Amino acid sequence: MPSGPHIHVRQLEIGDFEFVRELAAKQANFTVPPPYVLWLLLRIKDAVCLVAEHSSDGPLAYLLAVPVEAPSKALFVWQLAVSKSDAHSQAMTALVSEIHLISRRLRISTVAFSAVPGSPQYRAIRQCIRRIAATSPEARAVLPLVVSRNETEYQVRLRTKNT
Repeated sequence: MPSGPHIHVRQLEIGDFEFVRELAAKQANFTVPPPYVLWLLLRIKDAVCLVAEHSSDGPLAYLLAVPVEAPSKALFVWQLAVSKSDAHSQAMTALVSEIHLISRRLRISTVAFSAVPGSPQYRAIRQCIRRIAATSPEARAVLPLVVSRNETEYQVRLRTKNT
């Protein structure tokens, strides 16, 4: 069984695109990102595109996030997916911890994401984000129908060294 110390987080690479697309296809309500979009994300300044992998089992999870300016300087998590494995929670925790480190470096104080309220995905993100958040996820807006029928945008303020 994979364990925490054997999981490390690294930047997304072109060779990871197939893993990301296959895992995205298994997630409810996820868009399978075209290779061009993944490639473009790698070129966006301060985008956070990460893979959590086990030293012997390979990639377990990925995260795709981009910086946004509204409503505050935030990092919007577009997709966070974890493969079904014994290392599920360790991989997600590793990615969320890396978000916190990167956010500090980029002086980002808020993480935003969208999810279906009360869904298993929302609960998993909420549970994991507690480790780095100063606040609980706050609903900001229901997404326009043309974007999603049932998702809400959430925002959490990150812990600083003083909180």
